[in-house]
Amino acid sequence: MKLSETNQNVAGKKEAKRMSVVDAFSPETAAEYARRMYRRKYQNWGDEARALEEMSFLCGLNPRSLKRLMKGETKDPGIRVFGRIRKAYLDFCSRQLAELQTELEVEKARFGDAHFEDLDREVAVLADKLRLAKETAKGR
Repeated sequence: MKLSETNQNVAGKKEAKRMSVVDAFSPETAAEYARRMYRRKYQNWGDEARALEEMSFLCGLNPRSLKRLMKGETKDPGIRVFGRIRKAYLDFCSRQLAELQTELEVEKARFGDAHFEDLDREVAVLADKLRLAKETAKGR
């Protein structure tokens, strides 16, 4: 292997790392967050317009803009929009986790703690990961 090939490989690895950071803020990522929230909300309510209205309110967008983003019609939503959507997604996940914790507490009261020890640990790990993701998002 020649020296120039080695340097190119190192440069390529650094470039690949930079690409992953850029990809983290891509329109596709923002659209995926929005689609996940929308699907879960729509699945619960069964009312597309109502789910879209609530999700757009949480993301700080109008319903049409959110729908265009989810469909991939928005080429570059910008970092501010991405940040609002990511925050809304993390808040949505927090609410889902709180619901799971409530259901787990009900079941523990019903059947005893021994049956749910593993789930308690997994929920605690999820809560820590979510807290870390929120702290990371605030740091930006």
